[in-house]
Amino acid sequence: MKLRSIVSVLLAAALLLSCTAVFAEGKVQVMIWSTFTNEQDAYLRKTADDFNAQSDKYEVVIQTQPNQNFTSTVYNAVVNHEGPDIIFNYASEASKYVSAGLVANLDEYIYDEEIGIENFDELLPEYLMEEITGFEDGHIHYLPGATTGPILFYNKTLLEELNLAVPTTWTELETVCKAIKEAKPEVTPFGIDSKVDITQTVMLESGATYIDVENKQVGFAGAVEAVAWLGKQIQDGLFTLTAPSGGYFSNDFNSGLVAMYYGSCAGVPYINPNGFEYGVAPAPSSHDEHAAYTIWNRGPIVFSANGEEAAEGAYLFVKYMLATPEIAEGWAEAMIALTPWLNAQKVAGYDEFVAGQPALAAVAGSFDIGVSFPSVTGSSETRSAIEEMIVKVGGGEDAAQALAACVETANNALQGK
Repeated sequence: MKLRSIVSVLLAAALLLSCTAVFAEGKVQVMIWSTFTNEQDAYLRKTADDFNAQSDKYEVVIQTQPNQNFTSTVYNAVVNHEGPDIIFNYASEASKYVSAGLVANLDEYIYDEEIGIENFDELLPEYLMEEITGFEDGHIHYLPGATTGPILFYNKTLLEELNLAVPTTWTELETVCKAIKEAKPEVTPFGIDSKVDITQTVMLESGATYIDVENKQVGFAGAVEAVAWLGKQIQDGLFTLTAPSGGYFSNDFNSGLVAMYYGSCAGVPYINPNGFEYGVAPAPSSHDEHAAYTIWNRGPIVFSANGEEAAEGAYLFVKYMLATPEIAEGWAEAMIALTPWLNAQKVAGYDEFVAGQPALAAVAGSFDIGVSFPSVTGSSETRSAIEEMIVKVGGGEDAAQALAACVETANNALQGK
């Protein structure tokens, strides 16, 4: 064997031994798949770096993923044990994985004497405790990280020009939209970023209920009038479900093509009005005994598909991020959201931050009528069925028929059919 070959073999062997040693002495990797950008991504990465520096066993690695088809990509990867250990999403998304046993039982860690979260039951408001313990198996599979909700963005300059008051009820919203359409036919009066949430709200405010967990069926079969009303606004061109330029309504609102829209308070950084002043206000409501408001709580879902060590490491990172008041408060600021953690709400500077964010004040102003939804098998499919229904009704399909089909689809999903 030539000298060059001998040297190459020895180098390869040394490299193999070196890699093996590093692997043997290395940390257990905890993978986060993220769709965050800008400030949120930077804060998440800093938090991961700080956690990694103080952990001698685990290392959190963040992989940025495309937004398109994200949840379906995650699902397929997790089912095949090739996915992440953590994603940030809603309880309804976590519910998809429960029956298959692919999400970690976080309560087994949370209440553990050694690695648990001290006084956990006192750290979140009651409605949120109901939400995180509302999975069908009774375990906790996700924790809330940031609280947002839909608000009303409106063109203040235009409303003042037309001598129109900011609408606070659905009836007022309809009236204002008619006035805008008559005066400015080239402007879309009202856009809807979240089809599901506005539809759920008007159905609940009609007196309907949502998911009957015990009987595994929905309770909004009689909300025909509410669905028909919402569909009529869309058909008449007062409301629209599709932004003229595609995507979210912020771009078309900025250009003046849309006068008002129903969207997340987290959308404020994307509002850059072209030649007008804008305002924000609480989302319209019936203001009666059935008044309802959808509160969005997005946070980490921990998967168990990659083994117990990875799941425990994922939990420890979540604990570090959310149960540490200063870090949880910082995450809320990065997200331009409210923190649901009561101890984080006491961090110096938090009240000042919220006071300086009118959009967050608009969300907080609706907390007294806030509702949370059960996260059981079929809850995510129920949301999809509601969205499909309102798109059809907005396109002219009979409200009673579309609602009946929605109810059937939702009940079949809830019953595992």
